[in-house]
Amino acid sequence: MLYVMVKLRSFFLLLFTLLFSSALLWAQSADQLYAGGRQAFTDGLWQTASSQFSRLLREYPEDLRADSAAYMGAVAYYNDGEYQNAIDVLVLFPRRYPDSPWNQRVAYWEGLARYEKDDWSRAASAFEKQTRITEDRTYRERSLLYLGACWENLDNLESAERIYTTLIDEGRDRDLIARAVFRLGQIRLSDKRPDEALDAFTLMAYDYSSSPLAVDIEYWIAESRRRMGQDEKALDSYRNFLSTVYSSPYRSFALLEAARLASNARYDDEALAYLDLREEERSPGPDEGKPSVLRIRAASYMRTGQISEARSAYTGILKDPLDDDEAQTAAFNLAQTWLGGSSVLSAVPYLEQAGNGPDGRISADSLYLAGTILLHSGNSRGVVVLERFASENPQDNRREEALRLAVKSWRDENDSNRAVEVLNLLVRDYPQSENAPSYLFLRGEIALESGDSSSALRDYGRITREYNDSDYALESNSRIGFIYSDRKEFVRAAGYYQAAADLAGGVHGGEKGRRALYSTAVAYLNGGRADDAVRLFDSLVQSEPSGPWSVEAAFHMGEALYDMEDYPAARRAYEITTRYGDSDWVFEAFYGIGWTWFRELNWGKAAGGFNKAADAAVNSEQKARALYRVGLSLASEGNWENALTFYDKALSPMVGNWREEALYQKSWALLNLNRLDEAGETAGMMADEFPDSELPPDLPFRMGENAMKAGEYAEAVLWYDRCRNDFPDSDIAVQADLRGALAVRAGGDAGAAAERYGAWVVRRPDNPGAASAARSWAEALKAAGNPDAASEALKQVSSLDTGNNSLSSPIVLAWARIMGIPPESRELLENLAGDESLPSAERAEALLLTAHRYRMDGSTERSRQLYEVLIRDVPGRIGAEAQEGVARSFAEEGKPNEAAEAYLAVPYLFPEQTDLVSRALREAERLYREAGREDEADKIHSRIQ
Repeated sequence: MLYVMVKLRSFFLLLFTLLFSSALLWAQSADQLYAGGRQAFTDGLWQTASSQFSRLLREYPEDLRADSAAYMGAVAYYNDGEYQNAIDVLVLFPRRYPDSPWNQRVAYWEGLARYEKDDWSRAASAFEKQTRITEDRTYRERSLLYLGACWENLDNLESAERIYTTLIDEGRDRDLIARAVFRLGQIRLSDKRPDEALDAFTLMAYDYSSSPLAVDIEYWIAESRRRMGQDEKALDSYRNFLSTVYSSPYRSFALLEAARLASNARYDDEALAYLDLREEERSPGPDEGKPSVLRIRAASYMRTGQISEARSAYTGILKDPLDDDEAQTAAFNLAQTWLGGSSVLSAVPYLEQAGNGPDGRISADSLYLAGTILLHSGNSRGVVVLERFASENPQDNRREEALRLAVKSWRDENDSNRAVEVLNLLVRDYPQSENAPSYLFLRGEIALESGDSSSALRDYGRITREYNDSDYALESNSRIGFIYSDRKEFVRAAGYYQAAADLAGGVHGGEKGRRALYSTAVAYLNGGRADDAVRLFDSLVQSEPSGPWSVEAAFHMGEALYDMEDYPAARRAYEITTRYGDSDWVFEAFYGIGWTWFRELNWGKAAGGFNKAADAAVNSEQKARALYRVGLSLASEGNWENALTFYDKALSPMVGNWREEALYQKSWALLNLNRLDEAGETAGMMADEFPDSELPPDLPFRMGENAMKAGEYAEAVLWYDRCRNDFPDSDIAVQADLRGALAVRAGGDAGAAAERYGAWVVRRPDNPGAASAARSWAEALKAAGNPDAASEALKQVSSLDTGNNSLSSPIVLAWARIMGIPPESRELLENLAGDESLPSAERAEALLLTAHRYRMDGSTERSRQLYEVLIRDVPGRIGAEAQEGVARSFAEEGKPNEAAEAYLAVPYLFPEQTDLVSRALREAERLYREAGREDEADKIHSRIQ
């Protein structure tokens, strides 16, 4: 055991000795670390250098060479690809070593590190910071170059161009300047400024030809010229490049572009030679330029007459086209290889494919050729193709011919919709064509037949404006007039009908001219210009009374004159119709004559006119209608018995939309004959036949109104009650109930009237007329002067839950006056006086009665305050009563002189209240005589009327 312990102690002693020796062996001084790091930096051992400098900074942070160690360590990190470590050191460098001379370069290396990490924005900030340090031009110029690259990567081409320009203008390093010139050209080329790019590339070619970037500069000059549209000069530049540069990444592109330009310039052999050379030099693998190669070969083969090779090339292009443009061109050109031979139909699929392409010119040629080929081969699908060609190519000079073929085809197939579509194109694009009016008119007719009056109007209107000398102008004007008449724009329609009449020759223009003039007059009549209508109607009648449209004109002239209330002239016009018209016109004319006499209140002649109409009637409805008017004419002159006879004749056929009115008039006649039961039966018939009619309750109500006018109030009450009882659910029954109360009041029974008004209000507190009825109730109560009735009325109105005082106010006021303003009335009156929702007159009366109550209670001072408010603010009777109340308050206080003066103020303040003025003067006279002032009493007495 002791032996083991000795062995373990010896082992640990040896281990400690070895560790101590190792620490002494590996420990390095700051000089050693710096020197080692610098040597590794010089030898390009970047990882070793960064490790050494990192140890120095970690173990000897206060060393005077720490800033140099940090700087070179960061550069070593950058060169070793550890960009984030470099950034971490460089970002903190200015703060840790503010006085270090390496601060002149730190921003540059930070920018490089961020540039490598694609952090363009922060890299640009670092490089921009470095460019502001002008002491080291090398680093400034490098920073400018990288700053421009950052702006390019950020798509800020304007800033990049400005930076490169600054480097070119201020730089000294020709290599950097050459790079800036090259990038400047690239920016301008990508910014679609090839002319400015050409200036930059030319400058590089002449002033910086030794730069490695200048080797391919002729290619870029050619590209710039190509994009400028200088194809011939671009081709020369490509030739120069291809003849001098045999190894370049751009050589294949140059050969392809040179071939394309040569082909476009019709140098087909040269173009094919370039393509052959490109094929020889091209490395194995996919060829991105194959579609262009095929296109160039195809075009050159076609022009050199190698049709089979061209067809093969175009077929190859169509298998994998670069884009829609290429596919379209290839399809069209492939179709050309089939034209002129016996297999011409083989071209159609390719022509139709080309017709779907983006190039309008190629599409137009393809569609036209395809449509023509199909039509000539008897395939009707060619119409659809030609129609599409026409719609997509409005300016093509072959278009009208294509449209004509399409219209013909669709009309042959009776497809109006498609025919209109093609007509739209013809009308729109060929206004100078000799057939333009017919296109417009045909399209207008189709639109009108389909109910599209707006489109028809547009077409007819264009004919009248642009082709007024054509054969279609007259009918177009008439069609426009018809459309505007249908739209109720009658005066506007009249203008077009008149234009049609003028074109046809008016009244002397035969059937067309007279029809157009008649239509003009009808439009004026419907448009409210009756004078113009009558003038034109008369011209037709006077020129030839029995001629075309004269009978119609005479009748409508009569209608117009009737509406103008020129009844004699209307009769003369109707009489012309009766002489020359057929049976339908004769009936209407006699019926019109009857109305003229009716309007002139000549009931006998009116009945005669309607009788003639009944004799001329051609159907039962006409006859019944005329007989009804005969009865109405007789009733109007009070001939009720004869009127009933004609009413019965008119009603017996059970026809006509005037039956409701006829039943009403029959009931009215029976009521006037006091045949009440029959009148009720007739009214019942009317109610059964016309359940929604509002006329039955009107009959007893109307009788009540007539009785009221005649002063027969008792009879009026009977009729009003009958209306109310027989038709309780009608609106007019409610009105009749109220009118019955008025009739009772007018008959002198105020108490009974009050009961009726009260019952009406209690049953209908929400009726809009309830407040007015309540006031009538109050007036009737005051006229009756019955305290019991007044108290009962107050109870009734107080039980109503109306939410306001509009119904109770007049009843409370009436009750208070009738009951002599009892003590319990004061609270009610004060409440009404303070209710601003009530009419001002009711509030004023409530305040007056309140003042009276205060005076009766002995509060004369308070009563006078209220009286004075009323005297000042309320004119009329209330104010006069208030002034009288002031006088009474003084009298009750034993102040006769003040009372007399107050009475004497009434005539001056309220002279229009004559009854109160007389009463006030008598009271003043009495007070003066009681006081022994006889002279003054005599003077007052002389004023009393």
